[in-house]
Amino acid sequence: MESYFEKQKKELYENINEIVSSAAMFKAKRNRESFDADVPQEFKEKFFSLISKVNLSLMEDKDNFYGYFLFQMEKEIRFDISSPTGVNFKNAKYVIYFNPIIFLQLDIKQMESTIKHEIHHILSMHLVRAKELKGKYSTLAINLAMDIVVNQYLNNLPPYATTLRGVNTKYSLNLEPYNTFEYYAEQNSK
Repeated sequence: MESYFEKQKKELYENINEIVSSAAMFKAKRNRESFDADVPQEFKEKFFSLISKVNLSLMEDKDNFYGYFLFQMEKEIRFDISSPTGVNFKNAKYVIYFNPIIFLQLDIKQMESTIKHEIHHILSMHLVRAKELKGKYSTLAINLAMDIVVNQYLNNLPPYATTLRGVNTKYSLNLEPYNTFEYYAEQNSK
């Protein structure tokens, strides 16, 4: 029997696909164009209600730190990110962005992991440290390095998540686990 959470998630996914053309969104992303959609307030309220349920699940977990951290963050919907979530610093606050088209395809444990993933980026000061490496390494090398670092500490990742094993296989590398962001950025650039 389908849970209320799963029904709500499925309904939201159907709604967002009626509101936004996935093909247009991904085409804009591929062409490096900005993509924005007029999302009705009712959808936003229902979507962030679902996020509140995920947050409550985090707060009830042994890792409740993440739930309390998320509770303090601003939350916004963005369609120009190619992952379920993203994070940035805006107006003296951390903001977590959600791409509902991608996020709503995850199960609740994967949703929790993508949120933890973004919080790990903040705790690791990746936003600041990435700026320092920007001219030295490619954007791809930096992004892979950040994701390798944080994903080593997470379970229940989406199947497409960047992992140490995946990067080693795809790029014929032999990166060692639990190294620094800077180490991975340098190794990914060779």
